[in-house]
Amino acid sequence: MTVHDVDAAQVRCARLAAGVRENELEDLLEVDAGTVAAWEELRGPIAEDAAQRLAEMTVAAAAEAVRLIEQASAGEQIVTFGHDADVLAATGGRLGLASVHRVCAGRAALAVPGAEVVIRDSDGDRDGRMLCVTAACGMGLGQVQKWFDVKRRMAQNWLGGLRPVPPGVIEELRQITAEVGEHIDELAATIDADSDDPVLWVCATDEQMEDQWPERAQLPLSTHQVCAARAAAAVDGARLVFLPR
Repeated sequence: MTVHDVDAAQVRCARLAAGVRENELEDLLEVDAGTVAAWEELRGPIAEDAAQRLAEMTVAAAAEAVRLIEQASAGEQIVTFGHDADVLAATGGRLGLASVHRVCAGRAALAVPGAEVVIRDSDGDRDGRMLCVTAACGMGLGQVQKWFDVKRRMAQNWLGGLRPVPPGVIEELRQITAEVGEHIDELAATIDADSDDPVLWVCATDEQMEDQWPERAQLPLSTHQVCAARAAAAVDGARLVFLPR
């Protein structure tokens, strides 16, 4: 299978939307370091089992998100975990990556805004809302640090639940999540659902974001790509394809 059969955008957007890191996917597929980056940058053929594994993980993650939403709606905490082994045990083997489970928890937190979100590990429970919600929006440490214009250590403390998140940051996080929802709807509206081959064109660079979505250009590129994956998921057969560079 080549990059023409499974577009690089499909792999990148699905991976980011699920919360899978490059090295984690490489470990799962038993491929060399740097392989996933090569796939996503159109520098090599994409293995067929990559798309299949991501699809399976996406289905399992969606089911876990629904389970967490149901628990939160019933007044329970949204609990995620600091280690892969704890995720494996908590999900009965359906998921095995803490990074993916955090996205599930983040999507549950977005669906039930008043729910408490905690990260559970051997040291006890820590506030997990910021980590999980930003993960669900495709934002990692670097994007959080840049967006909120803070030092790396401060961003790490917020994400790790080690320091209280200031009210102003919490409010700005709400604004980000609202913008993410709007962008998903905007992207979905660009798909011709009646086409025999519905395509959603995805930005591959910050420059393309500024050109195609100037009103959303402040969003991290990874957030746009997560939004694209979620928008395409609502249209049967929709493909994600990078805009030509």
